[in-house]
Amino acid sequence: MALKHLIYSQDLDKTGYEEIFRRSKQFSDSGIPPQLCEGKVVATLFFQPSTRTMMAFQTAMLRAGGGWIGVTGEKGLSAEKGESFEDTIRTFGALSDIIALRHPDDQAAENAGKVSLVPVINGGSGSKEHAIGAAMMLFTWLNNLKRPLEGLKIGLYGTPQINRVTKALVPIMGMYGMHLVIDDLGHFPLPKEVETRAKQNGLKELRYDKLDNFIRDVDVLVVTRGLQKGIIPEDKFPKEKAELILKSYKPITIQHMKKLRKDAVLSMIMPRIFEIDVAVDNDPRAIYAKKEPFVETCLAVMTYLLEIPVP
Repeated sequence: MALKHLIYSQDLDKTGYEEIFRRSKQFSDSGIPPQLCEGKVVATLFFQPSTRTMMAFQTAMLRAGGGWIGVTGEKGLSAEKGESFEDTIRTFGALSDIIALRHPDDQAAENAGKVSLVPVINGGSGSKEHAIGAAMMLFTWLNNLKRPLEGLKIGLYGTPQINRVTKALVPIMGMYGMHLVIDDLGHFPLPKEVETRAKQNGLKELRYDKLDNFIRDVDVLVVTRGLQKGIIPEDKFPKEKAELILKSYKPITIQHMKKLRKDAVLSMIMPRIFEIDVAVDNDPRAIYAKKEPFVETCLAVMTYLLEIPVP
């Protein structure tokens, strides 16, 4: 039987996402069964910096009774001796049950899926996609809004063009018939292929406007990280573009929160550098500053791909 991977967010259909959200909610509400993944090992291969995604996979497997092996960067691997990326993936596939991967090359996750002996989860492949980021963000909204995802009005502020979580997230928003309005600072729109996939999936609305014109109307305001240091190499990201972002990106402040509806939430694709004023953290609608259920979502995806039953 063919392995199930999560290389691109659309590798899962809506039925798959619904099952992942069901599992995530079960773990959030009732706790993680301590023997659910007994004897299983996740390999966290993170060749780029990570805090939330890498640690969420490791914590999830440990809490479920399994273990983890992994690397941060190439130091200590036979890659330093010249071993190919593909052979490294095969080796870790032979030593583990599932791989969570982050890599600077756009095609890394796809290439890993072609040769891996076990399921591969894309936690960031170059500038292309952060496939599991879609499930992580969507369940966070679902868990905080306490209402269905269908038809939500989403506001997106920042630099979606260069944000790989956004590229994974927006097509899945289409599956839920959401409405999307974007303030891209006037310069950083979504890639056209992402817009097309979202519309094909059922996105009800996609338009561009200024934040002040839509902030009062949205259920979720999503803020992207401004610069992409640690993802896009400096030699491939023009200095002029970085300066344009810094000039155009005005942080979210308490004044913005006064305009956001009381029943709406403020979400952020972390890490934060300057994009949201720290004074906003105390607002109960600032869900990025709370315990986000990333561990539960990562475990839900792993158990789903490994076909481990979760009643």
